Amino acid sequence: MRTASTRPGTPVRRHLRRLTRSGTVLAATTLLAVGAAGQSWASTPILRWTTNAPTPVTTLTLPMAVDFAPDASGIYFAYYTTLESGTRPYAGFQPKPVEANGTRVLQAIFSSFNADATTTDDHCTYGADGGAGVSCAVRFPYTPGTMYSLVLKRASVSGATQLMTGDVVETATGAPVAHIGSFGLPAASGRFKNADQGFIEPYLSAGCGQRVTVTYGRPVGTEAGVAHTGGLPTVTDPSSGSCLSTTSRTTSRGQQVTVVGNAAAAAPPTTD
Repeated sequence: MRTASTRPGTPVRRHLRRLTRSGTVLAATTLLAVGAAGQSWASTPILRWTTNAPTPVTTLTLPMAVDFAPDASGIYFAYYTTLESGTRPYAGFQPKPVEANGTRVLQAIFSSFNADATTTDDHCTYGADGGAGVSCAVRFPYTPGTMYSLVLKRASVSGATQLMTGDVVETATGAPVAHIGSFGLPAASGRFKNADQGFIEPYLSAGCGQRVTVTYGRPVGTEAGVAHTGGLPTVTDPSSGSCLSTTSRTTSRGQQVTVVGNAAAAAPPTTD
Protein backbone atom coordinates (compact mmCIF):
# COMPACT_ATOMS: atom_id res chain seq x y z
CA MET A 1 0.00 0.00 0.00
CA ARG A 2 1.35 3.40 -0.95
CA THR A 3 1.84 6.22 1.49
CA ALA A 4 0.25 9.62 0.97
CA SER A 5 2.39 12.12 -0.87
CA THR A 6 2.48 15.88 -1.08
CA ARG A 7 3.77 18.70 -3.22
CA PRO A 8 4.06 22.41 -2.41
CA GLY A 9 0.64 24.01 -1.98
CA THR A 10 -1.18 20.68 -2.12
CA PRO A 11 -2.62 19.04 1.01
CA VAL A 12 -1.88 15.43 1.85
CA ARG A 13 -4.25 13.37 -0.29
CA ARG A 14 -5.25 10.10 1.31
CA HIS A 15 -7.86 9.14 -1.24
CA LEU A 16 -10.61 6.62 -0.74
CA ARG A 17 -9.90 3.45 -2.63
CA ARG A 18 -11.57 0.14 -3.20
CA LEU A 19 -14.48 -0.74 -0.93
CA THR A 20 -15.79 -4.16 0.09
CA ARG A 21 -19.15 -4.66 -1.52
CA SER A 22 -22.27 -5.83 0.31
CA GLY A 23 -25.24 -5.76 -2.05
CA THR A 24 -25.39 -2.27 -3.56
CA VAL A 25 -24.00 -0.61 -0.43
CA LEU A 26 -20.27 -0.81 0.21
CA ALA A 27 -18.66 -1.15 3.64
CA ALA A 28 -15.43 0.81 3.73
CA THR A 29 -13.56 -1.63 5.92
CA THR A 30 -10.98 -2.67 3.34
CA LEU A 31 -9.09 0.19 1.75
CA LEU A 32 -6.56 -1.11 -0.74
CA ALA A 33 -4.32 1.07 -2.84
CA VAL A 34 -2.77 -0.55 -5.89
CA GLY A 35 -0.36 1.81 -7.65
CA ALA A 36 1.00 1.72 -11.15
CA ALA A 37 4.69 0.88 -11.23
CA GLY A 38 6.86 3.99 -11.29
CA GLN A 39 3.90 6.37 -10.95
CA SER A 40 4.10 9.51 -8.82
CA TRP A 41 0.81 9.75 -6.94
CA ALA A 42 1.49 13.37 -6.00
CA SER A 43 0.71 14.51 -9.56
CA THR A 44 -2.73 13.81 -11.00
CA PRO A 45 -4.93 15.95 -13.27
CA ILE A 46 -6.32 18.76 -11.09
CA LEU A 47 -9.88 20.11 -11.09
CA ARG A 48 -10.63 23.70 -10.07
CA TRP A 49 -14.17 24.81 -9.27
CA THR A 50 -16.10 27.65 -7.67
CA THR A 51 -19.71 28.36 -6.73
CA ASN A 52 -19.18 32.15 -6.90
CA ALA A 53 -20.98 32.43 -3.56
CA PRO A 54 -19.91 35.49 -1.51
CA THR A 55 -19.65 33.47 1.71
CA PRO A 56 -19.19 29.85 2.82
CA VAL A 57 -22.25 27.71 2.06
CA THR A 58 -24.31 25.10 3.86
CA THR A 59 -24.97 22.98 0.73
CA LEU A 60 -22.79 22.11 -2.25
CA THR A 61 -24.22 20.63 -5.46
CA LEU A 62 -21.54 19.20 -7.76
CA PRO A 63 -22.81 17.87 -11.14
CA MET A 64 -21.11 15.36 -13.43
CA ALA A 65 -22.10 13.06 -16.28
CA VAL A 66 -20.10 9.98 -17.23
CA ASP A 67 -20.40 9.95 -21.01
CA PHE A 68 -18.18 6.96 -21.66
CA ALA A 69 -16.28 4.56 -19.40
CA PRO A 70 -14.84 1.09 -19.98
CA ASP A 71 -16.30 -1.97 -18.29
CA ALA A 72 -13.76 -1.76 -15.46
CA SER A 73 -12.77 -0.02 -12.25
CA GLY A 74 -9.72 2.19 -11.98
CA ILE A 75 -10.37 5.97 -12.16
CA TYR A 76 -11.71 8.27 -9.44
CA PHE A 77 -13.22 11.69 -10.26
CA ALA A 78 -13.03 13.44 -6.90
CA TYR A 79 -13.78 16.82 -5.36
CA TYR A 80 -12.02 18.36 -2.39
CA THR A 81 -14.32 20.36 -0.16
CA THR A 82 -12.88 22.49 2.62
CA LEU A 83 -14.87 23.53 5.69
CA GLU A 84 -14.33 26.79 7.56
CA SER A 85 -12.11 25.05 10.13
CA GLY A 86 -9.86 23.66 7.39
CA THR A 87 -10.97 20.01 7.61
CA ARG A 88 -11.51 18.55 4.13
CA PRO A 89 -14.26 16.07 3.26
CA TYR A 90 -13.88 14.40 -0.15
CA ALA A 91 -16.58 13.26 -2.56
CA GLY A 92 -16.72 11.88 -6.07
CA PHE A 93 -17.68 9.24 -8.61
CA GLN A 94 -15.95 6.04 -9.75
CA PRO A 95 -17.14 4.10 -12.83
CA LYS A 96 -17.49 0.41 -12.04
CA PRO A 97 -17.83 -2.80 -14.08
CA VAL A 98 -21.14 -3.45 -15.81
CA GLU A 99 -23.27 -5.87 -13.79
CA ALA A 100 -24.26 -9.31 -15.08
CA ASN A 101 -27.68 -8.01 -16.20
CA GLY A 102 -26.04 -5.27 -18.30
CA THR A 103 -26.64 -2.43 -15.84
CA ARG A 104 -23.99 0.28 -15.82
CA VAL A 105 -22.89 1.29 -12.33
CA LEU A 106 -21.28 4.28 -10.66
CA GLN A 107 -19.89 4.34 -7.14
CA ALA A 108 -20.44 7.57 -5.22
CA ILE A 109 -18.12 8.37 -2.31
CA PHE A 110 -18.23 10.77 0.64
CA SER A 111 -15.44 10.60 3.19
CA SER A 112 -13.65 12.47 5.97
CA PHE A 113 -10.11 12.00 7.22
CA ASN A 114 -10.91 13.89 10.44
CA ALA A 115 -10.03 11.73 13.46
CA ASP A 116 -13.04 13.21 15.31
CA ALA A 117 -15.54 12.03 12.66
CA THR A 118 -18.33 9.75 13.92
CA THR A 119 -21.04 7.76 12.16
CA THR A 120 -24.08 5.57 12.76
CA ASP A 121 -24.96 5.39 9.04
CA ASP A 122 -25.23 1.90 7.54
CA HIS A 123 -23.50 3.19 4.38
CA CYS A 124 -20.40 4.24 6.31
CA THR A 125 -17.65 2.68 8.39
CA TYR A 126 -14.73 3.99 10.39
CA GLY A 127 -11.41 4.42 8.62
CA ALA A 128 -10.30 6.27 5.51
CA ASP A 129 -7.52 4.89 3.28
CA GLY A 130 -5.93 3.07 6.19
CA GLY A 131 -6.08 6.04 8.56
CA ALA A 132 -8.56 7.73 10.88
CA GLY A 133 -11.87 9.09 9.66
CA VAL A 134 -15.13 7.82 8.14
CA SER A 135 -15.75 6.42 4.64
CA CYS A 136 -19.17 6.24 2.99
CA ALA A 137 -20.07 4.78 -0.41
CA VAL A 138 -22.95 3.48 -2.50
CA ARG A 139 -23.33 2.03 -5.98
CA PHE A 140 -26.22 3.01 -8.23
CA PRO A 141 -27.27 2.31 -11.84
CA TYR A 142 -26.64 5.19 -14.22
CA THR A 143 -27.35 6.16 -17.80
CA PRO A 144 -24.29 7.33 -19.77
CA GLY A 145 -24.58 11.03 -20.57
CA THR A 146 -27.07 11.75 -17.79
CA MET A 147 -25.92 14.41 -15.32
CA TYR A 148 -25.93 13.36 -11.66
CA SER A 149 -25.10 15.69 -8.76
CA LEU A 150 -23.33 15.06 -5.49
CA VAL A 151 -25.32 16.99 -2.90
CA LEU A 152 -23.23 17.60 0.21
CA LYS A 153 -24.79 19.30 3.24
CA ARG A 154 -24.03 20.58 6.67
CA ALA A 155 -27.45 19.21 7.50
CA SER A 156 -27.79 20.14 11.18
CA VAL A 157 -25.94 21.20 14.31
CA SER A 158 -26.69 19.61 17.67
CA GLY A 159 -24.57 20.67 20.62
CA ALA A 160 -20.92 20.10 19.79
CA THR A 161 -21.60 18.06 16.62
CA GLN A 162 -22.66 18.91 13.10
CA LEU A 163 -24.14 16.29 10.76
CA MET A 164 -22.69 16.06 7.25
CA THR A 165 -24.76 14.25 4.60
CA GLY A 166 -24.00 13.14 1.06
CA ASP A 167 -26.57 12.15 -1.55
CA VAL A 168 -26.89 11.74 -5.32
CA VAL A 169 -29.69 13.38 -7.30
CA GLU A 170 -30.51 13.59 -10.99
CA THR A 171 -29.31 17.07 -11.88
CA ALA A 172 -32.05 18.00 -14.36
CA THR A 173 -34.97 17.06 -12.13
CA GLY A 174 -33.56 16.99 -8.59
CA ALA A 175 -35.01 13.49 -8.19
CA PRO A 176 -33.26 11.44 -5.46
CA VAL A 177 -31.01 8.69 -6.83
CA ALA A 178 -28.99 7.33 -3.89
CA HIS A 179 -27.94 8.13 -0.34
CA ILE A 180 -24.15 8.00 -0.03
CA GLY A 181 -23.81 8.38 3.74
CA SER A 182 -23.53 10.72 6.72
CA PHE A 183 -21.11 11.45 9.52
CA GLY A 184 -20.68 13.79 12.43
CA LEU A 185 -17.92 16.37 12.78
CA PRO A 186 -17.18 18.91 15.52
CA ALA A 187 -19.66 21.78 15.23
CA ALA A 188 -16.77 24.21 14.90
CA SER A 189 -15.93 22.61 11.51
CA GLY A 190 -18.41 25.02 9.93
CA ARG A 191 -19.71 25.37 6.40
CA PHE A 192 -18.17 24.62 2.99
CA LYS A 193 -15.85 27.16 1.44
CA ASN A 194 -17.19 28.56 -1.83
CA ALA A 195 -14.37 27.29 -4.07
CA ASP A 196 -11.84 24.48 -4.06
CA GLN A 197 -10.14 21.86 -6.19
CA GLY A 198 -10.33 18.17 -7.00
CA PHE A 199 -8.41 15.48 -8.82
CA ILE A 200 -8.70 12.67 -11.35
CA GLU A 201 -6.80 9.66 -10.08
CA PRO A 202 -5.92 6.23 -11.48
CA TYR A 203 -6.43 4.50 -8.10
CA LEU A 204 -5.75 1.09 -9.68
CA SER A 205 -2.93 0.41 -12.10
CA ALA A 206 -5.63 -0.60 -14.62
CA GLY A 207 -6.74 3.03 -14.66
CA CYS A 208 -3.60 3.90 -16.62
CA GLY A 209 -4.91 1.85 -19.52
CA GLN A 210 -8.35 3.46 -19.69
CA ARG A 211 -10.05 6.26 -21.57
CA VAL A 212 -12.99 7.93 -19.81
CA THR A 213 -15.07 10.92 -20.89
CA VAL A 214 -17.05 12.95 -18.36
CA THR A 215 -18.88 16.27 -18.47
CA TYR A 216 -18.68 18.61 -15.50
CA GLY A 217 -21.64 20.87 -14.80
CA ARG A 218 -21.65 24.18 -12.93
CA PRO A 219 -21.23 23.84 -9.14
CA VAL A 220 -23.93 25.40 -6.98
CA GLY A 221 -23.52 26.67 -3.43
CA THR A 222 -26.62 27.34 -1.32
CA GLU A 223 -26.70 29.47 1.80
CA ALA A 224 -29.75 30.84 3.64
CA GLY A 225 -31.99 29.59 0.83
CA VAL A 226 -30.09 31.45 -1.90
CA ALA A 227 -28.37 29.39 -4.62
CA HIS A 228 -25.18 30.67 -6.25
CA THR A 229 -24.04 29.07 -9.51
CA GLY A 230 -20.38 28.98 -10.48
CA GLY A 231 -18.62 28.71 -13.79
CA LEU A 232 -17.64 25.47 -15.44
CA PRO A 233 -14.76 23.68 -13.67
CA THR A 234 -11.37 23.53 -15.35
CA VAL A 235 -9.00 20.56 -15.50
CA THR A 236 -5.24 20.85 -15.95
CA ASP A 237 -2.58 18.19 -16.38
CA PRO A 238 0.33 17.80 -13.97
CA SER A 239 3.76 18.76 -15.21
CA SER A 240 5.05 15.27 -14.43
CA GLY A 241 4.31 12.06 -12.62
CA SER A 242 0.87 10.97 -13.78
CA CYS A 243 0.03 8.24 -16.26
CA LEU A 244 -3.02 10.31 -17.30
CA SER A 245 -3.49 13.22 -19.66
CA THR A 246 -6.64 15.23 -20.32
CA THR A 247 -8.30 17.11 -23.14
CA SER A 248 -11.20 19.47 -22.53
CA ARG A 249 -13.85 21.30 -24.51
CA THR A 250 -16.92 23.33 -23.66
CA THR A 251 -20.20 21.85 -24.94
CA SER A 252 -23.86 22.74 -24.54
CA ARG A 253 -23.98 20.36 -21.57
CA GLY A 254 -20.90 21.57 -19.70
CA GLN A 255 -17.13 21.11 -19.69
CA GLN A 256 -16.39 17.77 -21.34
CA VAL A 257 -13.12 16.19 -20.27
CA THR A 258 -11.54 13.08 -21.74
CA VAL A 259 -8.97 11.33 -19.57
CA VAL A 260 -6.51 9.13 -21.45
CA GLY A 261 -4.22 6.64 -19.77
CA ASN A 262 -0.84 6.03 -21.37
CA ALA A 263 -2.05 2.62 -22.56
CA ALA A 264 -5.66 3.62 -23.34
CA ALA A 265 -7.71 2.18 -26.16
CA ALA A 266 -9.22 4.28 -28.94
CA ALA A 267 -11.91 6.71 -27.86
CA PRO A 268 -15.56 6.50 -28.89
CA PRO A 269 -17.12 9.47 -30.67
CA THR A 270 -18.03 12.39 -28.40
CA THR A 271 -21.34 14.22 -28.52
CA ASP A 272 -22.48 17.68 -27.47
